[in-house]
Amino acid sequence: MLEKKKALKYLTIFIAIQMLALILIVYLFDPFYQYHEPYFGLKTVLFDRETQVAGSIRTLPYDSVLLGTSMMENCDSSYLDAQFNCQTLKVIKGSGSNTDLLYYLEQAHTQQDLQYVFWGLDWHALTSSTEVTVVSEYSPAYLFTANPLDDFTYHFNKDVLFKKIPLFLAYSFADINTDGHGYDWSDGKEFGAAKAMQDYNKPTEVLPAQDYTADIPLIQENISLIVEEIKSHPDTEYYILFPPYSLMMWDNVYTSGNGDKYFYMLDEIMDALLPLENAKVYYFQADRDIVCNLDNYMDKMHYTPAINQLMLESIASDNLTGYSPYRVTTDNVDEIKQNMLETYEYIITEGIYEYYEK
Repeated sequence: MLEKKKALKYLTIFIAIQMLALILIVYLFDPFYQYHEPYFGLKTVLFDRETQVAGSIRTLPYDSVLLGTSMMENCDSSYLDAQFNCQTLKVIKGSGSNTDLLYYLEQAHTQQDLQYVFWGLDWHALTSSTEVTVVSEYSPAYLFTANPLDDFTYHFNKDVLFKKIPLFLAYSFADINTDGHGYDWSDGKEFGAAKAMQDYNKPTEVLPAQDYTADIPLIQENISLIVEEIKSHPDTEYYILFPPYSLMMWDNVYTSGNGDKYFYMLDEIMDALLPLENAKVYYFQADRDIVCNLDNYMDKMHYTPAINQLMLESIASDNLTGYSPYRVTTDNVDEIKQNMLETYEYIITEGIYEYYEK
């Protein structure tokens, strides 16, 4: 009996040591940035937005934020750092709703006094649910708290130990997803008309204009949340960018009967944003050289990193010289809206048929 007790004691000690060793390994390497910046001279690697964004907001150094969905993910944030003399953290939510992005942004405000917010504002965000949904099967609840007592699944997770930590180390040494290229997914992706057109089977039927009256309260609520965010932080400068979707997306809007709704949203969001003193607005959707050339795309919406860079260079040029052809102001907003309407009409009557048969 004594020998059994001694054996059980040793087994308990051994298990405790093993558990402490696992906790220590996860704590020291901390691939989800729950506790600290990288140790041992390792680089900051951002390769998994679902698990790293929440922790990085709490523990990494920054004074500005690049906010958005996958449409902004391939932006080189180090370019912004150099042009605006800031330190930018990428805060990305795949297919993120307006409310989820605002949740992340408010967390960033509680951690840092933000100089700039570079915000890629997707149209779908204006019709998204206003319920916060950041916690999911891919983003467990423990990621969103600073309480180490709920990190059990982080410390004893085989994917963290055998996949995430090795990947974190490999990417750090190979300089992948580091510096301004955090979360960049473009490597190895195919862009071009042939690839992009696989994402869109052009409808043969055009539906009548849809009644969007029921969507108006939700659109207005999302716009109000955006305005409230900007007004609540008058010392932060906001650069609002509307990314360019391809002509396929706009043809899809037309054939589904939703054109009127999109132009209603364009009117409403511009009327709301332009009076704000600490916000600058940039609209890239009406540039036919971009949206009507499917070689720039891999599907209806996602474009090459060169387009990401063009957007950043545009706002940097405006910051330096006071001019960008994409800048929207109260003086030119009517012209830009007209340009968008003409671009839309060109797409649905001519541009789409450069790629699809009538």
